[in-house]
Amino acid sequence: MYEELKEHLRQLGKDYNGKAFWGIVDQVKRDRIKDDEVLGLIAGISQKRFREKVSFTLSVPSGNLLELALTIAAIVLAFLVNSDWMLYISALVLLTTLHPLSHYLTGTLLGIKFMRYYLNGPAKFEPTLKIDYFSYLKASAKARALMHASGVIGTLIGPLVATAIAANKGASGAAFNLFILFLLLIVFELLTSTKTGDLMRAKREHGYR
Repeated sequence: MYEELKEHLRQLGKDYNGKAFWGIVDQVKRDRIKDDEVLGLIAGISQKRFREKVSFTLSVPSGNLLELALTIAAIVLAFLVNSDWMLYISALVLLTTLHPLSHYLTGTLLGIKFMRYYLNGPAKFEPTLKIDYFSYLKASAKARALMHASGVIGTLIGPLVATAIAANKGASGAAFNLFILFLLLIVFELLTSTKTGDLMRAKREHGYR
């Protein structure tokens, strides 16, 4: 079954064509193809392209440990250091670390696995998880959509945690500013993420349900 599709993927593994490759991925999602060999070939091409494009990576356990350590440090320092600036720095750290951790936790619960951490984004500074495409395509469209959307939720939680800490410490001015940051982030995500980010991907995957 799917012999023609498999042969096309084998050829793409030797002579990659992005448009053709993503066209096949779209077909697999649309037709809900769960054939292990087809998905394995897609995952292999994805991994090969990733290794060719990205040089510095971390293992998923190491990346998660680093993100968790930074998250805990940001929260502890926000409580201990009596400075509004520390609250703002903590908010920025948290919105960065909680984003990939949210992807990881949600994806893991829904059967989606990840390969490596790497730096992505316009400045190549954003910690990002490389998806294991075999498990990704095995998962339901709803699961894939939820995994993508969870990153936005993680981002938004960051300033809310810092706002709560500021309010607890009686730093009303900082708490107000951090809540404004939270509202601005919502607007930012609605304006940008729906076009090129996680919300766009969540909407795309939800369309395959």
